[in-house]
Amino acid sequence: MKAAILITARLKSSRLPMKVIKPLSGVPMIIHMLDRLKLAKIPEKIVICTSTLEQDDPLEQVAREQGVDCYRGDPDDVILRLTNAAKIHNVETVINCTADNPFVDPVYIDKLYQHHIKQDNDFSKVHGLPWGVFSYAMSRKAMEKVCRIKDKDDTEVWHGYFMDTGEFKWDALKVTDSTVSWGDLRLTVDYPEDFALMERIFDELWDGSRVFSLREIISLCRNNPEIVAINEHVLQKIGVPIRLKNSNLDG
Repeated sequence: MKAAILITARLKSSRLPMKVIKPLSGVPMIIHMLDRLKLAKIPEKIVICTSTLEQDDPLEQVAREQGVDCYRGDPDDVILRLTNAAKIHNVETVINCTADNPFVDPVYIDKLYQHHIKQDNDFSKVHGLPWGVFSYAMSRKAMEKVCRIKDKDDTEVWHGYFMDTGEFKWDALKVTDSTVSWGDLRLTVDYPEDFALMERIFDELWDGSRVFSLREIISLCRNNPEIVAINEHVLQKIGVPIRLKNSNLDG
């Protein structure tokens, strides 16, 4: 399989409990995300990648009800979980996003994949989209190498293994479309204020069925600065530093 979307998902959040399945306009947030991701044209499959812990059982149920796959693996070693899921599903290129980002854009998933293949990268990211809208692309071969060279099991934040070690070829797809480019806009869900912003956007744009576009989201936020103000004081958390075997490298 040339490409699949692998969603990192857990229900362990302490800042906003059970946020991934928290109802948003009456529908669990992750289902809104799946509706959007299903619009991507290139990936052949969507897999929810969660843990083997009982607390994450509801995510397997969501996958079953929504007609997508589910892989259950290591609770803390996220890159290992994703790598094993890619192996099981025989995926060559993984498109990864996290379940606390309901607005991950399907158009840029396809653009990112095309860029990743054209550049023959090990890892590719997007620069210029709002936080929580972009995704990552990586080859399974490179993911397997990360699992061999890393020296820690907590890999909730794993991107540094690709970008900071000098072991991989990577770059960023730069967004040039001014109608969607807004790198400082926060559209991820970590805190109650983030969820409140999502609720406001859905109140304004969702008609009960149609997946509204990223352009509509950006336009709404540009024209209504009070929406952006809801979570503009929230800072993105800093991840745990990377550590390599037989190395003092920290990132």
